[in-house]
Amino acid sequence: MAGWEQWMPELGLVAPAAPQPLVHLCLNRAARTFLRTTRAWQEWLEPVEVTGEAFREYTFELPQGGELVRLERATMGGRPLEVAHARDLPADPWRHARQGVAYLVSSDLTSFTVGACAGGPVQVYVSLMPTIRGSTVPDLVASKYHEAIREGAKAELLNTSGTDYYSPDQAAVSLAFFLRAMDEATSDVWRSHTGRVPRGRALWL
Repeated sequence: MAGWEQWMPELGLVAPAAPQPLVHLCLNRAARTFLRTTRAWQEWLEPVEVTGEAFREYTFELPQGGELVRLERATMGGRPLEVAHARDLPADPWRHARQGVAYLVSSDLTSFTVGACAGGPVQVYVSLMPTIRGSTVPDLVASKYHEAIREGAKAELLNTSGTDYYSPDQAAVSLAFFLRAMDEATSDVWRSHTGRVPRGRALWL
C-alpha cells in the first residue's frame, strides 16, 4: 500500500506552509472522491464461510483502511451468486427463499445476508475507497492515478482562503485536470468490464 507521503514532496512545493494534517486530509478527500466515482480500486475480499442459515448476517472482511463502494459480483463455492439490491427484494423474502432463489444482499455495505443456499465459502468482488481516516491506497492505484489524486488534493489545498498559498485560479486548473482524469478513468474501468458475460437479474416470483 502507498501512503500519503508519496505525494508530499510535490504538494510541499506548491504549498510549503500548509500543515501536514491538512495536506493529508486533502489527499484523503481526493482519493475518496476519485475512487468512489471511478471504481478503480477493485479486488476480491477474503472468503466468508456461510452456514446456510437463511438471512443470518455476515461481516465483509475488508482490507485495512478500506471502505466499500459497490458490490460487483459474488461467488459461493466458486460458482456465481446473484448480487441483489435491498430495494429490489420482495416484501416476503422468506417465501422466495423457500422457492430456491439464491442471492446475496447488503443494505449497509458493512454486512450481508445470503438467501436460499446451502453453506459454503462466499467471496465477493468489490469496489473500494479509503475510509475517512484512511491514509493509504493500493500501490497500483497510486502509480496509475498519481497525478489525478495529486491534482484533486491540490485543487482543495490551493482553495484554502486566508492562507499565503491561496490561489483560486491555480486551484481551478487543478480541479479541471482532476475532473477530466476521473472521466477518463471511469471510461477505462467501464471498458475493462465490457468483455464479461452480463449476469441475469434475479426474478422474484
